[in-house]
Amino acid sequence: MNKKDLADIRKEFKINSYMLKIKQIYSVYLKKDNAQIIIKEKLDFNVESDEVKELYLNNFKKVLTGSIDSRIFELPFKSKNTVENLEKNDNLIDSQQILYNTLKSDGDISELVDQFVDKIGKNFNYDNDIVINFVRAEYYKADKKENNDSDLPEDPEEYVQAIDFILCSINKVDVPKKVLKFDYSEMKFKSNSILDLTINLNSPLDGFMFPSFCSEYVDVNKLLYYSSKSSQVNANFVENILECDTKPSASEEKESFNAIIETALGTAKPNVIQNMYESIYEKLDLEDDEDVDELTFDMKDVSQVLGENGVENTEVVKNAFEEVCGGNYNFKVKNVIPDFEKKSIKIENDAISIAIPPDMLSNIKQIRNKEGKKCLLIELSDDILINGIKLQTEKE
Repeated sequence: MNKKDLADIRKEFKINSYMLKIKQIYSVYLKKDNAQIIIKEKLDFNVESDEVKELYLNNFKKVLTGSIDSRIFELPFKSKNTVENLEKNDNLIDSQQILYNTLKSDGDISELVDQFVDKIGKNFNYDNDIVINFVRAEYYKADKKENNDSDLPEDPEEYVQAIDFILCSINKVDVPKKVLKFDYSEMKFKSNSILDLTINLNSPLDGFMFPSFCSEYVDVNKLLYYSSKSSQVNANFVENILECDTKPSASEEKESFNAIIETALGTAKPNVIQNMYESIYEKLDLEDDEDVDELTFDMKDVSQVLGENGVENTEVVKNAFEEVCGGNYNFKVKNVIPDFEKKSIKIENDAISIAIPPDMLSNIKQIRNKEGKKCLLIELSDDILINGIKLQTEKE
């Protein structure tokens, strides 16, 4: 699932959307002390006030908000059942089977969802009471192909795909601080009650959508997991509740890739680093038939790129992969190379931090001056400004 798919469905979480139909909402309140269920509630979304609808829709939208591989992770189930197996073995209680049964249910989903809630209760690791919101919905995904013949009539059924999905959000219950409030019904000031609990729907702790899908197909062997903490997965929730395999975040992939390059190259001149990034970037143009978000490269590709930049010993690259990744690994291109449209390269040590575009790397050098001090030399095309003040040019 790519960022366009995410953006398309996210914008449909609004009142009276024609492309998104909420079928059922089911909420469960769990206590933190013993994971006891306090209340279960089935909600008829269509009869609720617009104010309540907005609260739920914004909550569910949050679960689909964030950068892929930073807050949003497409994760495979460990079970990896085929659709045929899921249809045949509908009495299994692994997470994938429970979610699939819930997805295909034509009736009340509460009994099926309770099986999943039971998994959360047995693996409870939150610091607060929580409210779990489940929604079963149908999304009409537009997949219109470009039609060059304007005289042909357009039939919406030919390019709209109906996708059933389940979305879940785990939300913190906040105990309010003691405050003085004005009660309009009694027309007087009084303190609030500690029983006036609020559900924090604006910041879900965890969440997911099942199944994952893209423009071509629906994948019941994957789901979309949401983390409240950037580049940090709740391993207990992912492994023990969702029963999915974890994956590195974008920042972790970048750290691993940089460690491999450092191990293979040692020290390097800036122009070599720039050439390496440009060589990898060309992969985006060479494979324009693929989804840019999913483009990857592995040990062979890195060996080829480094070979073009003077590292001909492929064993060095292999050892670097073994040391950092434990073997061959497919890096997502978008996670490890800098953005050539932005000042995405950081030049830093303990004293300074400078950001430049990747194509400026060949204009810098680290040198040692006559006094033996290390200096950063940057070739400039125009004057430097410091807080709007033009810097005076001096001679060495």
